[in-house]
Amino acid sequence: MNALRLVARLLVIVLAMSVTNAGAQTYTPPRTADGQPDLQGIWQGIGVAYYSIENLELQPIYQQNRQDPSLRGKSIIVDPADGKIPYQPWAAAKAKEIFDNHLEPTAKYLDGAARCMLHGVPRHLYNREFEIFQPQGHVVIFNMAHHTYRAIPLDAGEHITERVKLYMGDSRGRWEGNTLVVDVANNNDQTWLDIVGSFHSDAMRVVERFTPVSPDRISYEAVITDPKVYTRPWKIAMPLERFKDYGGTELWEEACHENNERTIELMLKR
Repeated sequence: MNALRLVARLLVIVLAMSVTNAGAQTYTPPRTADGQPDLQGIWQGIGVAYYSIENLELQPIYQQNRQDPSLRGKSIIVDPADGKIPYQPWAAAKAKEIFDNHLEPTAKYLDGAARCMLHGVPRHLYNREFEIFQPQGHVVIFNMAHHTYRAIPLDAGEHITERVKLYMGDSRGRWEGNTLVVDVANNNDQTWLDIVGSFHSDAMRVVERFTPVSPDRISYEAVITDPKVYTRPWKIAMPLERFKDYGGTELWEEACHENNERTIELMLKR
């Protein structure tokens, strides 16, 4: 039965990639004034995975405290084919410890985003809505939550010194045809990939690919490498859909706590 499920999942992945690749090959996106493929607008990740990237079935726990059978077995991880993060043994034990305690967390097991920390890469793309701007020579991403932003230069310059570690890392982008490829280095180890504690170290490197496949959809992939925590590189993939509920206006801001120290204190006492 497990073998049949694995084969079925592989077929689903192959079909999804075929549809995406076909769309990417046939769609010609509009261009910005400086010639970039135009990705501008407000977007959101489909199949929101901020609760668990490995198991979307757990998502409704956050909202209604019940599981959704329609999401059973679904993950935004497409490689490995089992949809699981390839942790090293010690890291798998740590991830299990966090997961087992995440519903009644102390500060040790509390998601940093719940304390208004930046979400990090790639999480900020599937956590909340975000907006893409394209000034000359750059791609800039604003996320509605926690004053999160990324400014991605397209000049293929060197990353900053590896001694500097940042919540959002240091991004360097380039265009490969209509695909924006972004190399993200200099990540710190303070962010998680979801609420249940999927974690990484400060050796994490992320290579993202944004490919427009229609006027209202971008195919997004990210390969994540971290030799301190994982046994090998692994990949997530999901569509990004144009978010139209804002009516084409500016992105709304969620400032989180706004120096509300009492709220932080109550969260840490749970």
